[in-house]
Amino acid sequence: MTKTLRVALVGLDHWYSAISLAEALAQHESIDFVGLADSNEAHAREVAEKIGITNWTTDLKQFVTDPTVDVIASFVSVDRNPDIVIPAAQSGKHIISVKPLARTLEEATRIVEAVREAGVVFIPSESRSRQTEQNQYLKQLVDDGTLGTIVSGNFTLVSSLPQGWPGGPADGGWWADPARVPGGGWIDHAIYQIDRLRWLLGERVVSVSGKTANLIHKDLGVEDYGHAIVEFESGAVVSIEDTWSGPAGSWRITSVLVGTEGALNIDTLSPQMSVFRKGDDGGWQSEPTPSDSSGSIQPLLDQITGQSPTSLGTVEDAWDNLAVSLAFYEAAASGSAVAPQRLGQD
Repeated sequence: MTKTLRVALVGLDHWYSAISLAEALAQHESIDFVGLADSNEAHAREVAEKIGITNWTTDLKQFVTDPTVDVIASFVSVDRNPDIVIPAAQSGKHIISVKPLARTLEEATRIVEAVREAGVVFIPSESRSRQTEQNQYLKQLVDDGTLGTIVSGNFTLVSSLPQGWPGGPADGGWWADPARVPGGGWIDHAIYQIDRLRWLLGERVVSVSGKTANLIHKDLGVEDYGHAIVEFESGAVVSIEDTWSGPAGSWRITSVLVGTEGALNIDTLSPQMSVFRKGDDGGWQSEPTPSDSSGSIQPLLDQITGQSPTSLGTVEDAWDNLAVSLAFYEAAASGSAVAPQRLGQD
């Protein structure tokens, strides 16, 4: 099959996503995986050898300025992302971006402006979960009225500190450096849930309140615990609790949506999900939980080439996801509910 896109990966800082994406890119039959770049020579060499490529570099700008590259996948740390994706857009390259796209809305706005001016595709990595079998099924249940009007929900994620590199200490790595990120244990995973909820409900967030804390890691530069109360335009209220305060290996996600006609519950500890439906055969019913794997890169290619419609997000979605997240941190600091900023708002 003829190669359709020349793709380079820049940055292995967010290695949880970057390494698996690099493997998939190198194996895909319609992609010419040009190579990867990381400022850490040992990391770049290790991953290049792992996936069987020879073209790697410590120069983060090499592929960004290469006129033969079509797509840049940027997985540098958040503080460095604007310096990669803005010139990539200006060079006419499509972008797959680390989450969140920036530390501040000012930085995020500059990214939006560059992407819009260049007319390139920008895919925020937090939106990749929209394409999983599980989330496509949830979208169906919401859109076909099975759950009625969504009125509330609850999403929790328990985990421990991330590792700076596979096999390294679980000390938080760059994710715990307040100079490099907008927040810690909460935004690390809550941004996926924010994107999913905005997409599932098709609504804006109008108010955020909540609390952050350091329950276990008292000297960490960012929070290890966050609990948000998020209100949408329709009045639906959802809680989002994400933590790094769990014991090692305690990873668990629970998801609850409640509507006027039905409800659902998903727990990663169980292979079965529960759905409440009204009607003759209604009540709580157990059924196999669809896969929540977001590893497929075909939706990325479909979005970039425009060959098939996808549910993936845009640069504007990435901006809104960050705005909601920053509103949460402002609310937690002030003790008062905060309305997220809107793109273009003075």
